[in-house]
Amino acid sequence: MPRPIDILDDIRRLQPGLKKSEARVAALVLADPRKVLEQNVTSLAHGADVSEATVVRFCRSVGCAGFPDFKLRLAECQARGGTPYVSQDVAPGDGVGTLARKIFSSSAAALTAAAAALDETALGAAIALLAGAPRVLCVGAGASGALAQDAAHKLLRFGADAQACPDPMLAHMLLLNLGERGVLLAISNTGRSGVVNDLAMAARAQGTAVVAITAPGSPLARIASVAIASQPVEDTEMYTPMASRLVHLALIDVLSTGVALRLGDPAVRHLARIKAAINASRSPDAPSESPLPQPSSDH
Repeated sequence: MPRPIDILDDIRRLQPGLKKSEARVAALVLADPRKVLEQNVTSLAHGADVSEATVVRFCRSVGCAGFPDFKLRLAECQARGGTPYVSQDVAPGDGVGTLARKIFSSSAAALTAAAAALDETALGAAIALLAGAPRVLCVGAGASGALAQDAAHKLLRFGADAQACPDPMLAHMLLLNLGERGVLLAISNTGRSGVVNDLAMAARAQGTAVVAITAPGSPLARIASVAIASQPVEDTEMYTPMASRLVHLALIDVLSTGVALRLGDPAVRHLARIKAAINASRSPDAPSESPLPQPSSDH
């Protein structure tokens, strides 16, 4: 089971029982967690007027293995925070610059946490399956449907026979054409989408491999041949998956780039042909407008 992700709640709960020096660190973290994310152990110790050893003890007192683990959990916590249906800590009175910074901060924290938690073995296995598949069917429901289209688009650029399908009935028909050598790429933030999970189960039943980008320990992760685990950074019962969507897009980039590297020169040549075809289809630049004639002046 994944560990509790809200380290700030843990700190608030444990703060009364901490030693005085550790409580000073706790107060500093709770006052401005985003600032702490940018600090090293030395600067945090200086700000709390304690020793570096005290900072490390504080990290262990709140359930972390050390300072790096504490910062990872703090980043995860910052990525999860938010206002329902908008983004992290956005308030009605925020100006455009403030809300932009908050959204970028939340997104950056989510990407940092996801990068630290990557399972390289699972990524390698997924890339091998996708690179070796004669056909790939990409599926997702709701917001993940757009991600499935992005995945198919990226794989097509490198010569893969990839297709996205938003229609569940048509997807089942296409799934039959994949056969045992094809791959179903299933994307779901929660891993509980009935439509996507039904397709994944049908794929496994016919011997087709399933690569899933989904929540760890979810039903879809258990069905998949290979699961790229991505912990949702929002409460999916309340929030729209904004930062999680960015994490999934980054994972799709990792997979498609890994496929391209594995395929080597043929993928590079195919991408060059695609770029040439796209460039040929573009309209030429509009000719620059001639300057307007200047009125003559009579003297």
